Amino acid sequence: MVKVSFWGGIGVIGSSKILIEQEGWRLLLDLGLDFHPGQGLFRLGVDPRPKTALADRLRVGDAPAINHVFRTDALRGTSVVGGSDGKTAICISHGHLDHIGLIGWVDPAIKIYASPQTIRLIDALRQSGEGFEGGLPQILPLLDEQELSFGPFKIRRYPVDHDVIGASGYRIETADGVLAYTGDIRLHGRHPDDSLAFAKAVRGARALVIEGTTLSFGFTERNRTEGEVDQLFGQILKETPGLVLFSVYSRNVERIEAFLARAQDSHRQLLWPAAMARLFRALGLRDIMALDEDVRLDDIKANPRGYGVNLAAEHLPLLLDLPVGPASAYVHANGEPFGVFDPRWNLLQEWLSFCHTPFWSIGSGGHASPDDLNRLVELIHPDILFPLHSQAPDRLIPPPGTVRWLPERGGRQFDLAGRELGT
Repeated sequence: MVKVSFWGGIGVIGSSKILIEQEGWRLLLDLGLDFHPGQGLFRLGVDPRPKTALADRLRVGDAPAINHVFRTDALRGTSVVGGSDGKTAICISHGHLDHIGLIGWVDPAIKIYASPQTIRLIDALRQSGEGFEGGLPQILPLLDEQELSFGPFKIRRYPVDHDVIGASGYRIETADGVLAYTGDIRLHGRHPDDSLAFAKAVRGARALVIEGTTLSFGFTERNRTEGEVDQLFGQILKETPGLVLFSVYSRNVERIEAFLARAQDSHRQLLWPAAMARLFRALGLRDIMALDEDVRLDDIKANPRGYGVNLAAEHLPLLLDLPVGPASAYVHANGEPFGVFDPRWNLLQEWLSFCHTPFWSIGSGGHASPDDLNRLVELIHPDILFPLHSQAPDRLIPPPGTVRWLPERGGRQFDLAGRELGT
């Protein structure tokens, strides 16, 4: 019998962790940090202690208490059993921290797989000085649609569209049928055909685990396409008479490349914090210049029309020195602070109001709209639907012939007949 249990992504956006078990063999899909801004014991500058971070997270319920996944030395003070059992592997869907943030604690004998682009991004993060709790493990590349046999499982990874390079969905062939996992997915981005091809490849799956981020907000508006975001950014760069400030997520590499091109068209130079500049250079992006290192504040004051400055929440006091006001603009494109749910969002608005700086929100999210989620479920038409990665998974209504189960956290198991097995 195949058993499926859920160790994250329950009632929250992000942090999906799905454990599949058969004949003593186990496959874990994603192993990220829990993501709930403004909530939890570790927030507002209170972080786990570096030497006992995993144990701290386990003791407060911020990490999954799964035996034989993590290094023994990281588990002191907990009842979780460390070390590999020789029959466990991990597949990563993409390089966001809520899906990979705990991989540094994994026992080195356990194999971890991801797309080559995800490995490229993680390596660039390492080169730029951004580490992972517990260190950086070895990750093995799994090519598009390459079949991997692990114990009784046959695994295929497919590219899907998300707002990070290398995003993947998985098709897991088990003794009781196929389990499909979307990872984080959308249809309004730069590569909708990838997501649709994945849906076609797993059509008729026994079980589908699908993210449901946007169900949390009851979105009814149409998502902007990435092309529309690029166009709006270019328009603001050209029409703003003064300095343009902006915020974009550092791992949205394709959007950053597009913004660099738009800046060149409008004869502006984009400036980045030093850490972001190191990351982009490690990824091979061109025309990357860092604020203070390559361009000084005096240069910006002398020619505000010639620049765009990425300004994240932690750098807001720079507004006191930058030439900002009604002739400038702040453009939010899904960077930090991440949205109205982020405690720093109101702080950003207060700073911009103090500096009399206009605010523009032009972003487009990395997650499928409710309508597109329904479309994907109808295309795949699984026997069993497990909606995850959402504050309101019950809003995803399955088509006729599909049974929906709402996962519960803490090791409660299901089989691929949709029956709950307990813990």
